[in-house]
Amino acid sequence: MTTDQWQVLIVEDEYDSAQVVSKILTHHGVEVFVARDGQECLDMLGSLIPTAIVMDLAMPEKDGWSTLLEIRANPETAHIPVVAVTAYHSASVAQDAIAAGFDAYFSKPVDPNSFVESLAEVIDRH
Repeated sequence: MTTDQWQVLIVEDEYDSAQVVSKILTHHGVEVFVARDGQECLDMLGSLIPTAIVMDLAMPEKDGWSTLLEIRANPETAHIPVVAVTAYHSASVAQDAIAAGFDAYFSKPVDPNSFVESLAEVIDRH
């Protein structure tokens, strides 16, 4: 599947961070949707089944951890690759994210040169 066939849902409460990831993806022809928090993400998944979800871990209201649990618990969304993105980078957070069920982990700011390639690898595994 080529990037111009992807639909990616970005779940990010910080406008600038959402814009950066969105611009990287749209530069590669990806159709992008943005949710401002976990609840908005779950609401959008009622009518959208994206190719992948790029989700911040730390958000007010419903964070990435609890949102992932609900995505994985729903048979209609459990198969969607979900990658974590966070400014709180550490080896233990990365391990915790993978153990929780995220398909990959990226620290902010994402590297525009490798992010899409890494996301493609995650999507190809599914």
